[in-house]
Amino acid sequence: MKNIIFLTAAMLLVISGFQNSHARTYYRTFEVAEITSEGIILKDFEGGRFLVNKDPGGYEVGDLVRYDTVRNRLKKSPWQPAKIIRMTDRTITIQVRSGEKVDINMRSKYQNEFSEGEQVHYNAAKGQIKKSNLQQLDEE
Repeated sequence: MKNIIFLTAAMLLVISGFQNSHARTYYRTFEVAEITSEGIILKDFEGGRFLVNKDPGGYEVGDLVRYDTVRNRLKKSPWQPAKIIRMTDRTITIQVRSGEKVDINMRSKYQNEFSEGEQVHYNAAKGQIKKSNLQQLDEE
């Protein structure tokens, strides 16, 4: 009986000495540059482009996506870049890079924080916007 207790205590000490390790992710953010018959062409922020053999269902040109190069996984980023095109006392109208226009209810915290023509990030699931850290690009 003493041997079992001693072995159990020794195992608990060894197991408790291990650090909690978290899974490492290899997701990077890309922009959908083109959709072709072979798959989706992604563009990173340095200008590099590459083809991903994925079904383009649900993705549009201009969307920001997260891609894991190790596990070959692609998911849409929740915060999409947009531009404020009109503001009223009740709504803010934004245009997402894919060309879609969206009306967002004006919240009290949005009153003096945003202005027309400003770049923002838009979360479609929550209907929220936040200030963007992306620079304004020249129209092509």
